[in-house]
Amino acid sequence: MTTDTKRFALIVHNDGSFVLVDWTPSIEPHELLGREGIHQTARMGSTRIDDALTVWTDDNALWEDVQVNRSVQRLLNTPHTICGPVVLTGAIPHTCAAFAEGLTQDQALQLIERHLTTKRVLMRSLHIPAQRTR
Repeated sequence: MTTDTKRFALIVHNDGSFVLVDWTPSIEPHELLGREGIHQTARMGSTRIDDALTVWTDDNALWEDVQVNRSVQRLLNTPHTICGPVVLTGAIPHTCAAFAEGLTQDQALQLIERHLTTKRVLMRSLHIPAQRTR
């Protein structure tokens, strides 16, 4: 039996759209965004969410009036302001490590499912008025 060693990163845009991309530890998150046509002026800073998830954001985005990424804030259930497109990867193995591990297929699928479910719940909670007859 073979094990699948392919790793991924998940890019979540401000509008909630997302892209699942291949990840190798030598890739920098800002390079991934560049491949997707998103111009990053600065390197991205990492925040460890837990033992298996790291979030990469543009640390200067808040000061440059980049749009808040509410989709990622809901996905991660965080009150912290996150701006601009975000790259989600696996854990950084050591505190001094320069590179993060990629997401496994299961991790990536769980994040996508949580992202889509969170959006769906929010859409159901919206009040849409009925058509007026008069």
